[in-house]
Amino acid sequence: MRNLHLEAAIWNLFTSTEFFEAAAHECDEIMKWFGTLAMSRNVADFGRNNQIFDKFKQRARDFRRGAELAKHGDYNLIWEIAGCINGDVRGMMEQPLHSWMTEVEYREFESVRIIRLITYASQIESALNNAIIGAESFLDSEEDCEDEGFPGEDIVGWYNEYINIFKEPSCVKIPDPLPEYVIEKSSACKTGDEVPWTGVWYPDVGLEHCSLTFAIKGLRMQPAYRVTKTAEELEEEGDLFPTPETLAVKTIWHPLILSGRRAETDKELRAKAGEPCPRAGVWEALDAGAVRRRTYEAGETMGNLGSAYGITVWLWVGDR
Repeated sequence: MRNLHLEAAIWNLFTSTEFFEAAAHECDEIMKWFGTLAMSRNVADFGRNNQIFDKFKQRARDFRRGAELAKHGDYNLIWEIAGCINGDVRGMMEQPLHSWMTEVEYREFESVRIIRLITYASQIESALNNAIIGAESFLDSEEDCEDEGFPGEDIVGWYNEYINIFKEPSCVKIPDPLPEYVIEKSSACKTGDEVPWTGVWYPDVGLEHCSLTFAIKGLRMQPAYRVTKTAEELEEEGDLFPTPETLAVKTIWHPLILSGRRAETDKELRAKAGEPCPRAGVWEALDAGAVRRRTYEAGETMGNLGSAYGITVWLWVGDR
């Protein structure tokens, strides 16, 4: 079940300065927790504990600096910092923290606080990967080019995972109700061409087995990535740690822009003939007389059945 408005909102969230600032705040919170605990045990200056404290302090500054640069169109620093977090964590967890933390404290550090930070970092890195390196990887070697972002509709699952981890009302979330996004067909950018606008883009090949993407003005546009095998299919084949297999394809991209309206709910979701389909599934023509239904993919052009009213209006009725 694909919802264009939902996926676009998540892409915009994961690439927003608000999300980058939230990652910095998470570093601040871990730094305070770790420092307070170390001071209470008189181990703040023992071994590498002070270096761990300083690393969280540094990463908070880095994320904020990256967020500030992103406001001016430069996403390289925030992407690089997000990619450093897993390495930072590996170094920290190699230290003898068990020697002064209780088992409960160690579990909170490893399985709660560190996981929260890794979640922010991995979402940021994945959301920016293809924008920064996708075009170069594809143009250098098309055969070996894999999707380094969120294949298919995977971004929805990652957002749900994020919400499950961050239960606080104050955590940054997508808008509720969802805003409506429309495909700006008058603007286009081909794979390999210079991107004219920073934001979320829609592929001309459609969303069936593909995804939206984030692109950065001034860089080259990446390919679309078609999922050839899902994680579920690979798991059935015995892969213990499956990630979707993808095939990179050249395409034309169009910006997804806010219409200023609220996205319609399932019960009221409508589209006119000639418009791009806002949600995959079964649609019913609202003409009087016999019920006529068709299945559309998100972004596919809605058909015109020669309505007596001048133009066919479709109502979304459910998944396939």
